[in-house]
Amino acid sequence: KSKNMILERVFFIVAALVGLSQVEKVLGKNNVEPPPCKDDPFFEYGTFQWNGNTYTRTCAWLTENPSLIETRKKDWCDVKLNIYGIDYVIHEKCPEACDKCPPPPPKPCVNSPIYWHDSTGEEYTCDWYAGGESCTIWGNSFPMYGKTANQACCACGGGCENAPADFRDSCGKDCDWYAATASRCKSHGHRFRNNGYVANEACCVCKGGKK
Repeated sequence: KSKNMILERVFFIVAALVGLSQVEKVLGKNNVEPPPCKDDPFFEYGTFQWNGNTYTRTCAWLTENPSLIETRKKDWCDVKLNIYGIDYVIHEKCPEACDKCPPPPPKPCVNSPIYWHDSTGEEYTCDWYAGGESCTIWGNSFPMYGKTANQACCACGGGCENAPADFRDSCGKDCDWYAATASRCKSHGHRFRNNGYVANEACCVCKGGKK
């Protein structure tokens, strides 16, 4: 009986590990989104007296007085505390107030028009301008389709952003779907409005988006 129990437990552990590896393979272990970078609204780190009143230090306290924001962040954000036996650095609990949140990911950009090349030849596309100092040297020269590289190419600070960036029409189709076939914008771009937009207004590939 004991041998059977041991074998059952070993089998269970192996099965769990195999199952976990398959889940990670499907989801991508490194693709798990980190938790949002937010101040802990319940975090408190002491009180003080001022003009007969008692004040509690919280994450919001760091930034509530505009004239003292920089001083408070400098004095407190890197302070280490031990609360109920747990070690904290204040900026770990107050990442927003202490400016410790990572920068937001860049907004997706599309070369506009996507087939752009400069007037000197089809080989001089936005991909060509993305190398070296081409944008700086030539970005305002050789316009084509009414735009220079600095206006048309994301690599040069131009291009177009889908707006809204997560646009989907009322059938669930996003801007990538419209970009897959040239005729889709013409045939469907004015239809299937969703959240106030159709593809011809939201998607760069359909001559919409934010220039």
